[in-house]
Order: sequence, then C-alpha cells, then structure tokens
Amino acid sequence: MLLDARTRELLLLALARRTGMLDALTTDAGTPTAVAAATETDPALAEAVTTALADRGFLERVGDEYEPTNRLLGFLTKTDVRSIGSLPATLDALDAWTDAGDGDHAVANRLGEQWAYDEQSVRAAVTAAVRAVPDAGRVLCLRDGPGRHAREFAVRGWETTVLESPDRADRIAPLLAATDVRLETGGAETVPQTDLVFARGLLARSDEPSADRGLAAAAAAAPTVVCIERLRDRSPDGSLADVERRLRDGGRVRTEAELRSLFAAADLDCTVEPVPGTDLFALVGRRVQ
Repeated sequence: MLLDARTRELLLLALARRTGMLDALTTDAGTPTAVAAATETDPALAEAVTTALADRGFLERVGDEYEPTNRLLGFLTKTDVRSIGSLPATLDALDAWTDAGDGDHAVANRLGEQWAYDEQSVRAAVTAAVRAVPDAGRVLCLRDGPGRHAREFAVRGWETTVLESPDRADRIAPLLAATDVRLETGGAETVPQTDLVFARGLLARSDEPSADRGLAAAAAAAPTVVCIERLRDRSPDGSLADVERRLRDGGRVRTEAELRSLFAAADLDCTVEPVPGTDLFALVGRRVQ
C-alpha cells in the first residue's frame, strides 16, 4: 500500500471539504442522501465518504442521522482560534500542494495551527531564547499569533509584547486580554525598542524582501534577535517543507548558509543551535559591535 492510513484520512477530509460535503455535514445535512442532494454529489460517493468519516471518528450516528464529533470542531466555527486546532491548517497545506485552498478561512486556520503548537516545542523554543540573553527582561514576539510563546515568556517573568498584523490582531486581542502580554499592531517599521526580538517560523513564511525587512527592523529594535526555524539542509524533510512554504506563503525553508547570510545583511552575528526535542533550530543574532 503506497499511502498509510493517516495520509488517506487527510485526503478523505480534503475531498469532503473540496466537494462541499464537509460543509454540508457540519451544517444541516445529516444523511448521505441529504449530503448528495446539497452538493450534487453522486449518492454512492456521498455514502462512502460519510461512512468513512464516521469510521474515522469524525461523525457519530445519532438516530437516523450523523452528527459531527469534536474531531470536526475546527470546521464548525472559526470565531475562537483555540477551538480550531491544527487539522484545518494541515488541510490548507495539503490543498496548497494541489492548487486548491480555503482562502476564506486561511487566517483563522493559521492562528488555530499556532495555538495548537505542542507545549514541549513552545517551552523548548522559549528556553533556547532565554539562554541566549539570560539577563534580559523585555521581549517582543513577532507574529506570534495567539501568543503561545509570548505567554511562556510572561510566565517566566518577562515583560512581553506581541506585534501582529491588523488582519490578525482582532482575533488575537480577546485571547491576550486576560494575560500579562501586551498586543501591538503594525508592520516591520513599527517594531518597538526591546531587549530581545523573538519569532518562530517567521522567516520560512517570508519571501526575500520581507525577510530582509523583518530582520533589519528586528536588529534596529533589539541587540539580540532569536528566530526559531527549520533548516532545509539539516531538518528532517526540510526540502519538502521548503516546497510547502513556497506554495502556502510564498516563503521558503532556507539552508543554514542562506539564513546566516540574511542575518549578516542585517548586521547580526549569527549562531545556530538545535532546539532539543524538536526538528527546529535557534538562530541567535547579535548586533555587530
């Protein structure tokens, strides 16, 4: 068998979303017959897809109809990014490979993906940054979305700010309102002065001009910049991740040499260390004196 069960499950969800069957099942269609009618899908295919979704735990039989389980919660609502999870964004990535997509919900799905970062990788990334500047007290987290890393910095006693884009800030503000994290909105030209600028995956989501601007602004705002990234030549499946980033964001997963060159262009001396327990690396840039 060329495809494992997990891959087939993702392809099943992608098919259901692309054909409208998933939307029908999460709104007002509770039977394969109703799904077929709502989507103009072949009834036999609607039956097969509905049955497979139920077998995989995405639907449950209640009386004569199927209802979504919590596994489909991220497809039911986009108002609270904490409920979206990583699965919709995983489908976005899959769709990017096949020239499809879910543009209407891309921002929410991406924020849901960021919220769903596993706790161990969040703590490991923040620890790598703290070790780079153990005596600092202020940190700016660039494009940290719902603030998973910012919260971790705040718990460790740092004065923490998240700088986000306007199209994401409205969704993020309610999540940070009850925390000690400050939210600011703006672009690279608005990065405030701080002790440390921190970002995870930002360079991979950036094309060359955006990466250059972002690092230059970060270097002007803080003596130390820490970027948590994959390396195309050192991370497992780095070359595949590079293709995906180009398709999803117009960015790229760069080699270590390419990232060092970006840091050098921003007048930052760069050291590179693996982040324990992950496939990520911490690039620590310090202003050239």
